[in-house]
Amino acid sequence: MFIGASVPVLNPAGVQDVLDFGLIGWAMSRYSGCWVGMKVTAENMDAAIAADMNPERLQLVEPDDFTMPESGVHSRWPDPFLEQEERLQQHKIRAALAFARANRIDKVTLDCSQPRFGIVATGKAYFEVLHALSDLGIDEAKREAIGLQVYKVAMSWPLEPQGIGEFAAGLEEILVVEEKRPLIEDQLKSLLYSLSDDQRPRVVGKKDEAGAALLSAIAELSARDVAKAIASRLEKLASPTSLALPGSASPNSALATAPVASLPQRKPWFCAGCPHNTSTKVPEGSRALAGI
Repeated sequence: MFIGASVPVLNPAGVQDVLDFGLIGWAMSRYSGCWVGMKVTAENMDAAIAADMNPERLQLVEPDDFTMPESGVHSRWPDPFLEQEERLQQHKIRAALAFARANRIDKVTLDCSQPRFGIVATGKAYFEVLHALSDLGIDEAKREAIGLQVYKVAMSWPLEPQGIGEFAAGLEEILVVEEKRPLIEDQLKSLLYSLSDDQRPRVVGKKDEAGAALLSAIAELSARDVAKAIASRLEKLASPTSLALPGSASPNSALATAPVASLPQRKPWFCAGCPHNTSTKVPEGSRALAGI
């Protein structure tokens, strides 16, 4: 819906991102004249964290490489709808991209000196990538040996081309990790399409290069799903003398979980003092409906 209305979409990975992207979204909207949307999940909106509320945390700047139209980008009266559409497509979206580029809201979060394999992730899937790398035992030294780097996308639409282009340069393959349909994957393939064969990295995500399923577009992705995909791709990229990953012969073997320790049993119950302790007890023969 946002994309159909040409509304830039910010995709926070966690609660701190929700706070930061809210400020970024306001600033981007004021600069570009665009509505700016944010994709949020119940997992983030119901979570509690120790947040950094320092007002100096974000130092947002206006782009110095974008020229605003003489009439500006904001609404005015009268404002014929065709002029609104032209202003949106020719100036406002470009202004939003320039703002994202100037403030580097998309960024490399895990780097290495000689990158070969890149992972692009957005939203909640970004933390699943970090969890998956930990499960696979890929620490900083192993990332360096593999040539693995990670790019975190803050604005999932429209995809800022300069930052992702710099990230993709020199890579052999990029794995795009995102929930649901391949939004970033399709944009990335389009941006890289015009590169020559020797410069264009292979891009996989929902499917691999042969068209086989790789990451599901159904429900949510788990760290285990992502770890399987990463292990399978690294197995294909690895040379006989390269780093031996845990479970390289079989992605599943790296993900075997340790036996769960025997824990005290506790029946689920309402929190102490919760009014649901009594409000959910109805007279015999009565029926209670859902509510909060």
